[in-house]
Amino acid sequence: MPEHRRKGRSRELINRATGEVHELWEPDEEEKRRSNYQLGGRHGQFSFARILDMLAKDSGITGDDFRVFWYCAIMTYDKGGATASEAAKYLGLSPQAARRMAKKLCENRIFLVEEVIGRTKRYKASPHIVSSLSGAEQAALAAAYHLPTMPGRSGAASKGRQNATSKPVPGARRSAGADQRAVPPQAEPADDVRDPGRPRARRRANGG
Repeated sequence: MPEHRRKGRSRELINRATGEVHELWEPDEEEKRRSNYQLGGRHGQFSFARILDMLAKDSGITGDDFRVFWYCAIMTYDKGGATASEAAKYLGLSPQAARRMAKKLCENRIFLVEEVIGRTKRYKASPHIVSSLSGAEQAALAAAYHLPTMPGRSGAASKGRQNATSKPVPGARRSAGADQRAVPPQAEPADDVRDPGRPRARRRANGG
């Protein structure tokens, strides 16, 4: 097997306390430079687990739902989201069908409402599913939102509850978006607000 030779130079460093000699390798400028991804344009991260959930046969998400999702997810990177009409025009769907799909995805927190102008809503993908942020930034943003649910499974979000808790909790993190959760960041166990088996009164007491 041919030996892979590193490009650069080495220096010897002596530990004066112990007399040990250590080699310090300094790569040359060519090796220091990182190669760019060859993906043909901008790219980001997505959750394998959540995308596979959306693809599962019991997810309740159709092929066109998935196309609308990915269009708005990509537009989330480019311009902060997209409207259902924009998705319909690009994907060759009727505006009514695209709005119906976007509403369904929003009710299950797969989409979030980024902006409302008159009767037009701009949707963005949940940061639990896709992100172009750094790890720390993504974690901070995702902590402000409930986890998405799959419309075809028991425990999916109730119709009309688009990502929001009904009542703000004092001291909670909350931005102008009406779809962020209003609970203290560490007051909510991972599965508390997403357990459909809890009594309604208990869910309401916990902000679910």
